[in-house]
Amino acid sequence: MANENLSNFLIEDEFAHHYYGREKLFFNLFLEYIQARGRLKSILQKQIEFVTKTVPIIQLQVAIEQRLQKKMNFWSQNGKYYLEKTSGSSKAVLTIHDDSITLKADGDYEAETAFFECIRKYEASFLAIDFEHEKYGWLKPIKERKFV
Repeated sequence: MANENLSNFLIEDEFAHHYYGREKLFFNLFLEYIQARGRLKSILQKQIEFVTKTVPIIQLQVAIEQRLQKKMNFWSQNGKYYLEKTSGSSKAVLTIHDDSITLKADGDYEAETAFFECIRKYEASFLAIDFEHEKYGWLKPIKERKFV
């Protein structure tokens, strides 16, 4: 049974392509920011703002609602999206912020995966990070460029 708290950041395309395969650098940047204080935190915040895009909240909300509205146990309340599988074995809550998306999930991966599929189909450059378990990766892997 999973109990995860994931943050998803929308990375600028040029950085997503350039750092493909080196996602740990993004993970370290965000982790340092969380742990930093004072001037260092301000510097790291500027770096994060430079490599990330603002989350298109309205468009993403529409995409999620269109894809999941037919699911029986999907609802939204106070800006949060909820999905629970009928057996109760999988629950997830998604919150969209200006600078990231937060996903909290319990149980098996079914509800979490449904949200990830919506986000992945909408935008390719989301990087998911689980700080507690030090896991990270692209929701939609970026194909490496072919150089001839």
